[in-house]
Amino acid sequence: MADTEPALDIARHLKYWKMCLQHPLPNHYLSNEGNRVALAYFIINSIAILTPPPAGDADPPQTKPLIPAADRPRLRQWVLSHQHPGGGFAASSSLVFPLQGYEPWEPETGAAQDVEGPGLANLPATVFALHLLALLADEGDGAGAFRGVDRVQLLRWLRRLQRADGSFGEVLKRLPGRGWFIGGGNDMRYCYIAASVRWMLRGDLEEGQVGWVEDFDTDALARYILMTQTYDGGFAGSSQEEPHAGYAYCAISALSLLDRPLETTTTTPSHHSTTLRSGIRNLPGLLHWLTSRQFTYLDPDSPLAARDAPSSPDDDNDDDDNDDPINFLLPVHPGALAPPAARRHVACNGRANKVADTCYTWWVGASLIGLGAPQLVDWPAARRFLLDRMAHRIGGFSKYPGGPPDVYHGCFGLTALAVMGEAGLHAVDAALAVPVGTVRVIEKARAALVRRDRGRGAGLVSGAVALGVAMRGREPGWLRAVERG
Repeated sequence: MADTEPALDIARHLKYWKMCLQHPLPNHYLSNEGNRVALAYFIINSIAILTPPPAGDADPPQTKPLIPAADRPRLRQWVLSHQHPGGGFAASSSLVFPLQGYEPWEPETGAAQDVEGPGLANLPATVFALHLLALLADEGDGAGAFRGVDRVQLLRWLRRLQRADGSFGEVLKRLPGRGWFIGGGNDMRYCYIAASVRWMLRGDLEEGQVGWVEDFDTDALARYILMTQTYDGGFAGSSQEEPHAGYAYCAISALSLLDRPLETTTTTPSHHSTTLRSGIRNLPGLLHWLTSRQFTYLDPDSPLAARDAPSSPDDDNDDDDNDDPINFLLPVHPGALAPPAARRHVACNGRANKVADTCYTWWVGASLIGLGAPQLVDWPAARRFLLDRMAHRIGGFSKYPGGPPDVYHGCFGLTALAVMGEAGLHAVDAALAVPVGTVRVIEKARAALVRRDRGRGAGLVSGAVALGVAMRGREPGWLRAVERG
């Protein structure tokens, strides 16, 4: 008798996320106090994925939403309170200074006159904040999702975060007598986030128009990303380092976002990216490297598993890719490898010869979707691995089989299932990691910000005219001529 396919218990998972939303998180999250905006993103994005809009003309279910409409403005105000007047968002309320602490800040250049940038903004917090504002948009008012965001100053701040080699840092600091210092290592994640923020906010304004901001060097960013491809096809911090599936996702998605049209809500935008398809020098190697991150997961009690494997992981080792034998079991001998037809569970790792982890099903799967090669993922077996081995009995997903659920792996377990087309979940955009409906909100919100910034110019002109009329008692002759024709 064939094994039955596992089912996603949406009600159980919503109960878990409700607990995360409405109650204090467990004590092991204390080390993430400085990343509250990120934690909020994982929780609220997961709730959005689990509560898609009704299909077609179907009546919405008569259930109380986890985030009531009355609470959304309050949560949005909390997110906006992290905005820095010099551009960007801080990562936690504990890093936000009282408003009077910003009085010496010069908003045009972001230069601190008497203070050294209190409550420094950082790049990851900024993309999480923008996603949260879109996820928390009032129903029917997607255009207002970015209301309160200082688009111009944020884009200026973003441009200053780019280094001479095209890469991006995380934070910006003005050092006395030395000018701007860009903090953060050479991390592909910052490159991806920069491309994401640019796509979400820049719009189609042209030089000379009110609200236009000089763009960062997109060609330099693309060159930097492309030169980090390694000899075996993957992507790393440089071509001489070990490739990583998370970096591959960031590289692929960043390249796709650099030339992504402003309005293209689809789960596979990268497949049509000229920058992506023509720029990668070893595309077959990349496809092979990503595909090779999949392996057959063997349960501890499997007859194919090594007989002498330890029975529990090393809980004292916090390395993300530790050699946990429960997660990565070798067969007794090579001839005992399961044939493809017997691969009930397929897991993914982030690097060669490392252990499985829930989030890598997302990083690997979304990367191959971005490259237009979703057929290279064993989706049914990957789904079984997530639901049979990583979904927790109280809801959410664990990092490794038998571990506790956490909001990071819980979120990316859901995004992985969503890009597989899991029934009952909101479809997720593979390049932005938010529901497709949220991407539509972002598009509307960006257009509204651009219209607002254009209107500021018109407001300045009309204000000047009104002032002139008040002073002279009549309209100037040139204005009457314009009005006549």
